[in-house]
Amino acid sequence: MEMTTCHNCGKIYASTGDAICKTCRGLADIVYDKARAYIRDNPKKELDADSLAEAIGEDKRIVEILMIEGRFTGDPSDAAPIESTEDKKRRRLLEDLQKNLSSPSQRQKITTYGSDRHGRD
Repeated sequence: MEMTTCHNCGKIYASTGDAICKTCRGLADIVYDKARAYIRDNPKKELDADSLAEAIGEDKRIVEILMIEGRFTGDPSDAAPIESTEDKKRRRLLEDLQKNLSSPSQRQKITTYGSDRHGRD
């Protein structure tokens, strides 16, 4: 970890890659929820950091930080999380496995050593 200055409050903190400190991150999450709700309710409006901050009654600096982080790039009406490539692969493998397990034609008869070797059940 390296020591970094928070882009919002100016406090020095041990950073794990975030641009803002833990305290400001909590505030940014609250602002993000408000902004996301506003964008979802007003999908036709063209917004920049100034107008969005004014519309939700929050600090412009935090809205700018959220925009720089790319938190508003997705479709705000989409409530489902974005599925990563790994998740898609896992889902496809799971579907294939379920198909193979449910298909009786592809099942092999399970036998024991004794029945294979000696013809007994």
